[in-house]
Amino acid sequence: MGINRGNWRKESTSAPSLLAKSCHDIDILLWLLCSPANSTTTTPPHLPATITSSGSLQYFTKSRKPPQAGNATNCLSCAYEPECQFSAKRIYLGPEMKGRQEHFVSIVLPEIEDIVAASGKQASEKALLSKLGEDYAPSLSTSEVEERNWFGRCVYESDNDVCDNQTVTMTWDDDPATLNGERISERGGRGAKTATLHMVAFTKKICQRFTHIYGVHGEIHADSDTIVVEDFRTGEKRTYWPPVPEEGGHGDGDEGLARQFVLAVDMVKNSGMAVEEAQRVYIGCGAEEILRSHGVVFAAERARKERAVVDFGSWWEREVKGKLGR
Repeated sequence: MGINRGNWRKESTSAPSLLAKSCHDIDILLWLLCSPANSTTTTPPHLPATITSSGSLQYFTKSRKPPQAGNATNCLSCAYEPECQFSAKRIYLGPEMKGRQEHFVSIVLPEIEDIVAASGKQASEKALLSKLGEDYAPSLSTSEVEERNWFGRCVYESDNDVCDNQTVTMTWDDDPATLNGERISERGGRGAKTATLHMVAFTKKICQRFTHIYGVHGEIHADSDTIVVEDFRTGEKRTYWPPVPEEGGHGDGDEGLARQFVLAVDMVKNSGMAVEEAQRVYIGCGAEEILRSHGVVFAAERARKERAVVDFGSWWEREVKGKLGR
């Protein structure tokens, strides 16, 4: 519930929700459709041609507040709380969150592990409820309320202003098979394509992603557990279960990212490898790809706010390369 009650609820104090919550989805799309197939080559990226986006704060607003909730601004003092889907008590203490609760609870009450160790689980739940029950008095100014997170705050009474629903569409033009007279692909260039990202607050699997890739000869569907590949020509369907680290953190990716980063640093410091080469070989991307991924987010936000179609090539030259003096 970070976009309603937590650190990422206001663009002015954090970032647009597309950057705060879905930037890695943009990373995946650009890795698949923009970056060279082999990270060790110097093949130029296949840049998006256009970016469009639409979205807004659609649901978590005061106008959506159930009448039974009255003037309550905190879940623990609200008569509607037992029935409310977004009850803070249900989210942090109920069975719905299952294995993800520990992470979210530690954000609300960082000292909870110490409380459990010293006084037991019952004491920790009491401390958590006390934290969730913290409310702001009507006498507090707007700026004072905005200064801190109120994790038990009514989602319909929050000061959040970021999107809870957003769609981004990127297109790529057909790319010729040569660059400066030299072939860049043995398959006759890189074809036109389209990618759509839908960031939505309401989904069964919280903080997880679903990917569906439609190709000429088949399609691939992936969730956070499996990858299913189907071949239209043969009718064959294969399911893969990627290994998941026991304590991977941050969507199970932290361990692998940290390992590759250490390997890259080691090769630069102790083996004399160039930084750019180490980035490509051990991390799989370079600084420009990281900037480009963030750039797509900002271009999408411009498209959304201006209700425009952004020409990404000219936007990139003007807003990024032009301002970096490159």
